[in-house]
Amino acid sequence: MSLHCTDGYSISAIKFSSFGTPSGSCGNFQHGTCHAPNSKAVIEKKCIGKQKCSLTISDANFGMDPCPSMLKKLSVEAVCAP
Repeated sequence: MSLHCTDGYSISAIKFSSFGTPSGSCGNFQHGTCHAPNSKAVIEKKCIGKQKCSLTISDANFGMDPCPSMLKKLSVEAVCAP
């Protein structure tokens, strides 16, 4: 997963983050029945204050497998500010 802001901007907030079975699209994301509760904290720690960041999508990065044997994805909505 990669996030980046245009030149002169950095990631100032994470509005939504879910590793599991989130649904929706930008501005309208929702947690699914499977959700790693620390998803937002993991992304905030890695990305806040940076122009760009990247993270491997894996159970290890999120501290647990929120739903073994299910296909999972990561959805993130970030805010960039000067």
